[in-house]
Amino acid sequence: MGVSALVVEHGGSEIQAAGALLHDVIEDTSMTHHHLVILVGQPVADIVLACTDSTERRHDEHLMTPEERLADWRDRKEKYLAKLAAKADTEPSLLVVLADKVHNGEQTARDIERCRAEGRNLNDFLSMFNAPRDQQHWWYGELLAKLSSKTWPAEAQQLLARFTRAVATIQSA
Repeated sequence: MGVSALVVEHGGSEIQAAGALLHDVIEDTSMTHHHLVILVGQPVADIVLACTDSTERRHDEHLMTPEERLADWRDRKEKYLAKLAAKADTEPSLLVVLADKVHNGEQTARDIERCRAEGRNLNDFLSMFNAPRDQQHWWYGELLAKLSSKTWPAEAQQLLARFTRAVATIQSA
């Protein structure tokens, strides 16, 4: 809901808002792009697919070593970044991607600031992620670089500024 609200607040269409509402459904469930097309139509389903870092769910992840899980994570992120870099500035999914990254980044930044304010160990908090601190710093830095390279309409520039601030907090951890 938060990602969808950000899309609407920053000039997105109803189709983009619907895509934002469903942006993680392919990654997090057994839903496929084909099923989404049937349920919500091609334009919304295409936005969801464009926001997805992998359409293949690994059922053997529990059998993977930590090194294999990290390599898989890094591979998915590198492919996602390449896909993001190739997007045209007018691609409808781009605003949804930015809103999603702002939503996630700001939550992580708030959690980091809360840990600091409460005197809690940041390593404990950061160990909950799928990749270690240096890889998270790389991921957020690369996302920011790719998103900053796009030409944004005036309504969306504030979102990019918010993401920039969140990334600075994350990378300071």
